[in-house]
Amino acid sequence: MTQLYYKKAIYSPYRDRIPLQIVRAEVELSAEERAYLTAVEKGDYAGVKHALREAEVYYNIDVNCLDPLGRSALLIAIENENLEIMELLLDHGIHTGDALLYAIRKEVVGAVELLLSHRRPSGEKQVPSLMMDSQFSEFTPDITPIMLAAHTNNYEIIKLLVQRKVTIPRPHQIRCDCVECVSSSEVDSLRHSRSRLNIYKALASPSLIALSSEDPILTAFRLGWELKELSKVENEFRQEYEELSQQCKRFAKDLLDQARSSRELETILNHRDDQSEELDPRQCHNLAKLKLAIKYHQKEFVAQPNCQQLLATLWYDGFPGWRRRHWAVKLVTCFIIGLLFPVFSLIYLLAPKSALGNFIKKPFIKFICHTASYLTFLFLLLLASQHIARTNLHMQGPPPTVVEWMILPWVLGFIWAEIKEMWDGGFTEYIHDWWNLMDFAMNSLYLATISLKIVAYVKYNSSRPREEWEMWHPTLIAEALFAIANIFSSLRLISLFTANSHLGPLQISLGRMLLDILKFLFIYCLVLLAFANGLNQLYFYYETKASEEHNNCKGIRCERQNNAFSTLFETLQSLFWSIFGLLNLYVTNVKARHEFTEFIGATMFGTYNVISLVVLLNMLIAMMNNSYQLIADHADIEWKFARTKLWMSYFDEGGTLPPPFNIVPSPKSVWYLLMWLHNKLCRRGPLGDDTHKCENLREFTRRHQLSELIRNLVKRYVAAMIRSAKTDEGLTEENFKVSISG
Repeated sequence: MTQLYYKKAIYSPYRDRIPLQIVRAEVELSAEERAYLTAVEKGDYAGVKHALREAEVYYNIDVNCLDPLGRSALLIAIENENLEIMELLLDHGIHTGDALLYAIRKEVVGAVELLLSHRRPSGEKQVPSLMMDSQFSEFTPDITPIMLAAHTNNYEIIKLLVQRKVTIPRPHQIRCDCVECVSSSEVDSLRHSRSRLNIYKALASPSLIALSSEDPILTAFRLGWELKELSKVENEFRQEYEELSQQCKRFAKDLLDQARSSRELETILNHRDDQSEELDPRQCHNLAKLKLAIKYHQKEFVAQPNCQQLLATLWYDGFPGWRRRHWAVKLVTCFIIGLLFPVFSLIYLLAPKSALGNFIKKPFIKFICHTASYLTFLFLLLLASQHIARTNLHMQGPPPTVVEWMILPWVLGFIWAEIKEMWDGGFTEYIHDWWNLMDFAMNSLYLATISLKIVAYVKYNSSRPREEWEMWHPTLIAEALFAIANIFSSLRLISLFTANSHLGPLQISLGRMLLDILKFLFIYCLVLLAFANGLNQLYFYYETKASEEHNNCKGIRCERQNNAFSTLFETLQSLFWSIFGLLNLYVTNVKARHEFTEFIGATMFGTYNVISLVVLLNMLIAMMNNSYQLIADHADIEWKFARTKLWMSYFDEGGTLPPPFNIVPSPKSVWYLLMWLHNKLCRRGPLGDDTHKCENLREFTRRHQLSELIRNLVKRYVAAMIRSAKTDEGLTEENFKVSISG
């Protein structure tokens, strides 16, 4: 038996032991100190008071001692929410340290209020300074009480701190090169980036914005946009900044949810601040706040049901119950209004203040008239492309046909409309819209076509067979540019699909896919150039002479196909068209018996096709599918945001008449011009001063009404937030007992 035990001991897997010892010993607590902390933990008021008295007399207890978890007596009392013991400890001069931050993080409102009000000198409203150990504290030195309260988004604690006039450091720009930013980044770049992130986390707190901002919706707009831009620069913290940006967007949307009437909604959306774009004060519905929401890409705010309901009401003004009508009635109504758009335009030119003149100013009617005008323009382009009126096709400088003369006013009308839009919105806003860039390209092509046709008509006055014309003949270039412009004009019709709930998401997905194609083309062009350079280097020496191109093919070798890779341009063309299967493997053959060269060329050609077809093309399909799925997941928000941008372009006062009637000077335009000159050249008299005072009084009244409305919205939002927080807590034991007893 002894031998068997000995063998087990020898072959035991645990015979080699690792010695353990404490290398970082902590200060041991005395029995009195343990009893003291235990009394604080249990809430024994008498025991704590007795221990504090003994500490004052016998000095056998360190009132600031820490338990094994690193908690002082004050922190234990905060964690247990025992305010009586907290007050007792503070009266005996215990060190607070980072107790205020600890109470804020635990969201103990009573403890925060007690720490803020304890032993505060009369009249002092500042938050007491923190005494923290930078090495062992749970909080970094840049965290202040208001910042931590904003991180927790506790409305009551933030309100307590804001009432004491606390401040948050203003974050510098990401590309700021001041001495403070440069030195902070050089000393510790991580702490510099983290401190900026902590500041923005605090600023993005919905409770802080609601309490400290006069216009919380505008503040959320700008902060959300700034955070989105920061996410593109601070790639290391991109996810955090994007989440904060989304938080600001949700807050603005939730605040708008609290509007209870159309009047409140109009007051919010029509409010103009000092930084808003200049709008015509004559407009009843300027929707300045909504324009800012579109500018800052606040899609959730724009797609909010209350906002969309108001927009739909303004859009179908004059057509009550339009959306409840049968689709056939809608189609017939739109068709009749579209046919009568020349009549409406002439009436508006002659009598803009008449009943029909005001009728065409309705946004929906304006949209139908502009659409009918553009469809007429496309019909004229179709007639022009059929060359119905053209008799002599060999005329080098043909005179314009009747159809081309009819197209010219539309082109001038489009150009004038784009100039007015650029003038009203500014160049920056103009180029941010991709459809405007497309319009600019289309109008430029039409202008170039007209100019080249004029040059050809003046310079060439004879008829000559088209085969004998030089390559860069003005008429040939004009025809090519006109053909490209026709493509742009037809594709421009896609922008109108945004108004439809079925075609709108498809049109948005198409735009996102075009961006994916541009990203794909960047990588594909790099691969194409790399293989084109290699193949051209390999086959440059085997270029077939021009005199040999008429030779017949011999066997499987065809000398005429060797020129596919003879020059860099030819190689690029050959590789591009090979994606569509328009090139065969014979192009890798050479006239000489150089099998090794043919093998290398065929291998390079095959590798290119594998990379371009199997890898890159499937990657493009995956990217496009991802973009479509992204739009499909948020189809309602994306479509409503795009539709709102389309609707807003028809809400403004200008641009009432569609092309070509917009190029005709109307009496109203002449009157506006005279009034503008009068205001610029003549000084305002007393009447003008009185008018200015009345406008200031109305503006003051509007601001007061908005301030009251914002206050009510914030109250409703806070109440809804508290109800939601209680609901999220789930079913507690007390609620369960109450529900059973009920």
